[in-house]
Amino acid sequence: MNQNKIRLVAFCFILGFVFSKHSLATDKIIAHPNSEELLDELNIVRDLKQKKHDHFEINKWKPSFRKILEENGEKWSTTHRQAKDSLEEYLSKLASAYINLPESHPSFQNVKSELLSQHPKYNKKKLTESYKNHLTLLANTFHNELIKEKISQKKASFLADLIKPTGSIKFEDRMRLIGITVEPQSWIIQAAYSLAQLRAGNISTARKENVKLLRKSEKLSPKGNRVNYRKEGDVRTYQSLYREYLLHRALIESHAKEKVLAKKYLTRSLKIEENKEIKSEQNLIIHEINSLSNP
Repeated sequence: MNQNKIRLVAFCFILGFVFSKHSLATDKIIAHPNSEELLDELNIVRDLKQKKHDHFEINKWKPSFRKILEENGEKWSTTHRQAKDSLEEYLSKLASAYINLPESHPSFQNVKSELLSQHPKYNKKKLTESYKNHLTLLANTFHNELIKEKISQKKASFLADLIKPTGSIKFEDRMRLIGITVEPQSWIIQAAYSLAQLRAGNISTARKENVKLLRKSEKLSPKGNRVNYRKEGDVRTYQSLYREYLLHRALIESHAKEKVLAKKYLTRSLKIEENKEIKSEQNLIIHEINSLSNP
């Protein structure tokens, strides 16, 4: 009898050891196998941004800076473009590191603080064009990540707080609601905010913001070639934006388990013509809608 108990205890110990090893191995897989690679890439683009973007921002209005550029056979516009490109790449890698690093990683809090410091309130004057442009750039970066499914609700909530629509955007919505036409602003901030709220599990807030976007873009979309700016250098027609916001609404309703509504908005969206590049980007959303709508 005692021997049987000893054997049972030994078996349980071995079984527990095996499961603990399996659990540790599983945790390592979940904890993103490329964490160090993400951080290495971030370090590289951060250094490049420091060299190109910060150098340009400090010296851009100095006549001596323009003179040096001319002597080296460089153009001010080209240098500006390179600085902006390096900033975009940096923000992209920073957002990716924040989203993909496990919160238990030693560098996670530093990455989170670094991302927080990129909000324009820390380095731009409010109500200025540069403030709006930087928030737009940040929102566009987040949008590119939020169209993917891979983000936790907690992290999505943090991103939503960073790109909350400004007072001027809310003013535009109020004016349009009462029928007063005002100059359209960059709608990517609202679009990314809506997606961030959806990923954070706040479906009603996501839908509320999307309703505003649909109202504006639907009214202007019949006007053919008129355009709105998603970001500098990326010109979109109102009809193109309307199509995208219909897709976003279909995604929202899919998460709300409103399959009939999701199908309605998806069908309306797909009837609108779009170029191949943007269609390709939106395939992620369409695939997610279909996967949620299928029984």
